[in-house]
Amino acid sequence: MVLKKGCRIIVSACLLGVCCNYKAEASADYQQRPLFWESVCRNFEVFPVCPEQLGGMPTPRVPAELMAAVGEIIAGNGRVCNREGVDVTDCFLKGGQEVLRLAHLLQVDIAVLKSKSPSCGKKKIYDGTFSGALVNGSGVTAQLLGTAKIKVFDELEFYEACRGTFLEDFSV
Repeated sequence: MVLKKGCRIIVSACLLGVCCNYKAEASADYQQRPLFWESVCRNFEVFPVCPEQLGGMPTPRVPAELMAAVGEIIAGNGRVCNREGVDVTDCFLKGGQEVLRLAHLLQVDIAVLKSKSPSCGKKKIYDGTFSGALVNGSGVTAQLLGTAKIKVFDELEFYEACRGTFLEDFSV
């Protein structure tokens, strides 16, 4: 996919410096590359989203992980639970559906989502044991967007895709 100036993108708000992750902080990637993300905002039409907030979860919040494969969760046969054992599946599904609705309404070209997140993770997510171990898989929002044929990048894939383009190289 060729990135074009002005294309419309949904971006996980934490990647843009919004303190909305479960710890009420911005992502570490924003803290490492703020100039890159500022350049993204200048060169693309950016729509920040936090699926977990859109799903009704508070900030800060107890961390959550998928207890089953994302397809099972979307089909209603699996759960997302927080570290205290509270089922937060409905919040994750609602948040993902709201982001998907925004993507269609705003006619976005791509989504750039936070890696490893139970909502936004694309290739790897936490394994459901709260041990920090990762498994192959996607978060709920990433899966819903991908199924709807919206190109999904995680932050590192997007950064690499932008290297050598009209965006300045702000590697630090």
